[in-house]
Amino acid sequence: MDRWQTLSVVLAGDGKSGSVIVMSGAKKAALREEMRARVAQLTEEERRLASERMEQEILGREEWKNASILGLYLSLTDEPQTRGLLKAALAEGKTVLFPKIDIREGLTWWEVSSRHLPETKTLWEPSPDLSVRRALEEIELFLVPGRAFDPRGVRLGRGGGHYDRALSRRGRTSRVVGMFFGQQEVEELPKEPHDIPLPAVVTEKGWRKFS
Repeated sequence: MDRWQTLSVVLAGDGKSGSVIVMSGAKKAALREEMRARVAQLTEEERRLASERMEQEILGREEWKNASILGLYLSLTDEPQTRGLLKAALAEGKTVLFPKIDIREGLTWWEVSSRHLPETKTLWEPSPDLSVRRALEEIELFLVPGRAFDPRGVRLGRGGGHYDRALSRRGRTSRVVGMFFGQQEVEELPKEPHDIPLPAVVTEKGWRKFS
């Protein structure tokens, strides 16, 4: 625990003292770089096979089968690939929403026609002119990317806290799963007050549910 700094705080609501472990911006950046390097060690074939295993696991889950509206993302090359899930969702008649960052609102969610989705695996956001905005609360299953996770479901993202804010406002019956390569698991991540732990993650090793 000497990697992190512990701050004394007052827990909201009950006035009791407590502690929260925080990580400096520089340490978060270093950890993100470490995770990037870990994933970079995987060959393209290893990433493809790992993504296929995750896809098969997700498609067999009740969480997927019961969801008619998905919150998905178009993966980058260093993330588990999601285009197979997108193709399956559209074939099954599901509605797929993609996130777009709004400076004032955080993540907003958009339904995009398949003909307007990009072919390249670069950072992409929906165009409001070619998409229909939908309410975050409509999403029944969120598939969430990240840089790292730990055995408690604590997630490290790319920075900005956009998914944490979005997940804090999701519908009460919605389901959430993070998608990671097994190499992105770490022993412990600091959990700050605004962090929303993941109820479950899927890796090439299978589905893991956290209490």
